[in-house]
Amino acid sequence: MPNVELYKPKRVPTFRKIAMGTWTSAKDPSVYGSIEVDMTEVYKYLPAYQEKTGCKVTPAHLVGRAITLCMLRRPEINGMIRSGTIYLRKHAALFFQVNIPGDGPKSIEKANLAGTVIHEAEKLTLQGLCQVLKEKANRIKQGQDAEIKRNMDMFKLIPWSLTTLYLNFISWLMYGLNLDLRFLGVPKDPFGSIMITNVGSLGIDMAWAPLVPYSRVPALLTVGGVTDKALVIDGKIEARKVLPIGVTFDHRLIDGVHAAQMAKDFKRCFAEPELFLFDDKPVTEVVKLF
Repeated sequence: MPNVELYKPKRVPTFRKIAMGTWTSAKDPSVYGSIEVDMTEVYKYLPAYQEKTGCKVTPAHLVGRAITLCMLRRPEINGMIRSGTIYLRKHAALFFQVNIPGDGPKSIEKANLAGTVIHEAEKLTLQGLCQVLKEKANRIKQGQDAEIKRNMDMFKLIPWSLTTLYLNFISWLMYGLNLDLRFLGVPKDPFGSIMITNVGSLGIDMAWAPLVPYSRVPALLTVGGVTDKALVIDGKIEARKVLPIGVTFDHRLIDGVHAAQMAKDFKRCFAEPELFLFDDKPVTEVVKLF
């Protein structure tokens, strides 16, 4: 009689297969931290901005805008490690996780995760970021993104035992050799400078996520749910709307000094949103206000 009675599921989402090929051990240089952002000033300007632009702004959009500002202020965090050497990127690229809900009675089995990258995010306004992300996310959810669909379909054909080998090999070609693999159906720079996943949209208040080694991304942000918290403001306890953000970064490229400087700039964006978040200028212009 077996120790544990087991059975194989009839269908496993593609993302689970990718995850199995991603982490083969717990050994990594990840550092975990968190930031709590007071959203009081943001909510003063958010309704008027949404009415003016017609954009439905989420915390993930604001985080994407703020972290782009941080990367322009601290270009040393916008890089990757190749052959044991640090290389810096010329542009900021934001990877957003996209949740693909399942339909029908087997919705849990059909649900999946995908991602999309906003390239040269420093050239966008907040409105532009919202519009580009909305268009890309809708195409993915509707199965109309040819590159994403082609890659997901390809993973279904790769044996589980070869998934790790394939992911590492593609990473070596894309980032180790810096080759454009679009002729093979692999998107150009598919992981970007930094990963952002909006766990708050799933009803999760706070979470931390692991780095994805073959992506060469030095940091990952998990955007939680906005909740009421008691904060001390000018010596008095007040109820404030607070946005928690989990931060995971690669200690080989980012250390505590970088993280502290980034956190300071990041919080200032939310403390003065009329200057840094809700303006009508691209990030390259707004960063000059620091």
